[in-house]
Amino acid sequence: MPHAGLNALTLALIFYRLQVFVMQQTVLKGYLLALIGVCILSPDALLIRLSGDDPWLIAAWRGILTGIMILIYNQWIDRRSLKSQKANSGYRYYVNMVLFAFSSFFFTYAISNANVTDVLVIIAFTPLLSALLSAVFLREKVLLRTWIATLVCGIGLAILFSQAGGSSKPLGLASAAACAILLAAQFVIMRSCPEANLSSSMAFGALLGGMVCMLVSGFAILPGTQMLAVLAIGFIVSPISFVLFVYSLRYITAAETSLIMLLESVLGSLLVWLFLGEHPTLATTLAGVLILGTLSIYSFLALRELRQTSVLSAST
Repeated sequence: MPHAGLNALTLALIFYRLQVFVMQQTVLKGYLLALIGVCILSPDALLIRLSGDDPWLIAAWRGILTGIMILIYNQWIDRRSLKSQKANSGYRYYVNMVLFAFSSFFFTYAISNANVTDVLVIIAFTPLLSALLSAVFLREKVLLRTWIATLVCGIGLAILFSQAGGSSKPLGLASAAACAILLAAQFVIMRSCPEANLSSSMAFGALLGGMVCMLVSGFAILPGTQMLAVLAIGFIVSPISFVLFVYSLRYITAAETSLIMLLESVLGSLLVWLFLGEHPTLATTLAGVLILGTLSIYSFLALRELRQTSVLSAST
């Protein structure tokens, strides 16, 4: 009988280690998808700047091309019908579509009318906004660290908005803030229906926004290198990165994805500085360090708590 007990204990230990190994492999896959997505998305702001100074026309081409390519890439990965991918998302599918249409335009307008670093730092505020919106719409508890991080980041945002009027126009900064709010709302929607694949919703949202912007700007072909920059955005940068982010949420949490996405603020600003010579001001640098540092600590604490909870649940 002692041998039987020992064998049972050995099997339990092997099963536990197998669970941990599978969990680690799954998490690694999620990290890899999100990291590749960030690397592909990083040139987005630079390419928008290289596309000219007409945000309506850029948003039109960016939206239409991105929408078409998201549908193609998504169907190549997920062979189910669009109806099956929607699952039980219901009205949230269409709300997410409209939100994506508006957020895409606001991002393009912000990049065209504000310092790139200012825009990316403001959009980095998205994870905290998502946590606050989740408390309102999903009845999730808001932890003390979330309120503290929100307060600190709010100070950083106040520093950014206080310098509006230089290279960053007030309307450009406001558009970046609107984009962050809409992106946070999309995160909440995706979290509320994890069984659904909302990539097609994003695709139709991009198409909707692109066609509306095309009606406003009128149909026009951008000259030479500007059109090449838009094609790079529409065929590669935006669609592939967005699809990868959606699929990464299947393997890692929104907190983990958000932590990795903070890299875009750094990489995107670095690329614009290297190729266009647009360097951040001292106030932008201080605000960026304050916001990105706070968000990094916040995401790390959330991730550590999640890991501790996962280990405890796996051992029971």
